[in-house]
Amino acid sequence: MKQHVLRQTDIDSAVKGFTKKHSLSDGAGLMLLVNSTTSQSWVYRYKVGGVEKRLGLGAYPGVTLTQARKLAQIERGRRADGVDPAAAKVQRKRTGVTFEDAAREYWQTHCQDMAKPSNWIAAMEKDIFPRVGRRAVVDVLPEHLITAFKPIWGREKARKLSQWVNQVITFVSVDDPRVDTQLMDKVKNRLGPQRVQYAHHAAVPWRDIPDLWLALPDTLVGYSMRLLILSAVRVNCVVQAEWSEFDFKEKVWTVPADRMKGWNVPFRVPLTKPMVSILRGAKRFQDQTEYVFESLDAQSRHLSNNAHRLWLHKHKWTDADGRLATAHGLRSSFKDWSDDAGKVDHMLSEHCLQHVKAKGDATARAYFRTDQLERRREVMEAWGEYVTSGARKLIEYDKRQAALDAPADKDGRSLREIEDWARDDGQDDVPGMTEIEATEWARDDSHE
Repeated sequence: MKQHVLRQTDIDSAVKGFTKKHSLSDGAGLMLLVNSTTSQSWVYRYKVGGVEKRLGLGAYPGVTLTQARKLAQIERGRRADGVDPAAAKVQRKRTGVTFEDAAREYWQTHCQDMAKPSNWIAAMEKDIFPRVGRRAVVDVLPEHLITAFKPIWGREKARKLSQWVNQVITFVSVDDPRVDTQLMDKVKNRLGPQRVQYAHHAAVPWRDIPDLWLALPDTLVGYSMRLLILSAVRVNCVVQAEWSEFDFKEKVWTVPADRMKGWNVPFRVPLTKPMVSILRGAKRFQDQTEYVFESLDAQSRHLSNNAHRLWLHKHKWTDADGRLATAHGLRSSFKDWSDDAGKVDHMLSEHCLQHVKAKGDATARAYFRTDQLERRREVMEAWGEYVTSGARKLIEYDKRQAALDAPADKDGRSLREIEDWARDDGQDDVPGMTEIEATEWARDDSHE
């Protein structure tokens, strides 16, 4: 194989006369990628099991032609010894990586689809990085983690953090077998059972939901919270909803599996009349993206997961014990209504809430083949009727008031004016009349 066919003048000419991206070969797998007049990089190309792989050797001119040839020669030597240069480079990078660097890399690659990815890294920054962040993962010992976990042991936060720390350790151990994958087991053994006491999400009482519905503004937050209430899905399902998920002809909203906690398959939400009405109202806010609740000010381009909670707190909506209500608690409001007023079968209401236990135990789930869409549609229609009952009563009241103010006789007097006259002067002229009789008498001209 002919080597060292590339000359310095070839490189200078390619960079100076750049017109499009291309590569220059020096032979034996060494190449220079010419991406622009200011961006060129060296690559060693080789094959493993018939599959082509590439290993970056550095940017030109920081790495000169002579240096690139020496680096390529070293990698060819590794290939001759049966080593995959790219895999070896990754392992060298992992060796000695600090816990913080590893955690941030894991967070970027594995946690961005979480409902609240910021919570993951914020917890690490507060409780773990100050204790072990600067230590190489391979050097982290149980006692180091014990000092981080001991102050919060027995809280829900510690339960989640222990899982996340273990994920980072496993992530690094793939490329560095020296890492102790049993670290968290040793920490748990030393600190003992957590006995976590779970606190329920503060929920607006179900009897107050019609009042909450009336209080919501005709804004992005208001419309999205109305859909949240009506559908009883989780917050991230609503704020990340896209128009392509809605089938208005079949009256179904299909939530993708990656937004369904533990469900592992898409979930069909029956679209009720109030939901369709809300979506039509929300359409006027959509501009540049496919998100139903678009927020161009946010990095995610959709409404924040915290928007509903912040609104509830700002306007002092509380649960029965006076705790500030949460958006997630609105699912509890639906559940309480379904148990108390809706008289909904327990497992059916669990299915409406997308709880996996609605499918039964492991054996029952193996035979679970229906999503009970039409049965759930009946439940959600009844829930929607209840939620919007306050609004309907207000509309009926407004209609009655409008009817009272409309002209009702040839003199142009309204029914309200006639009734007031009947209660006042008219009734005095005809003793013994009831109020209704006096009103009818006042409408009739025959007595004049």
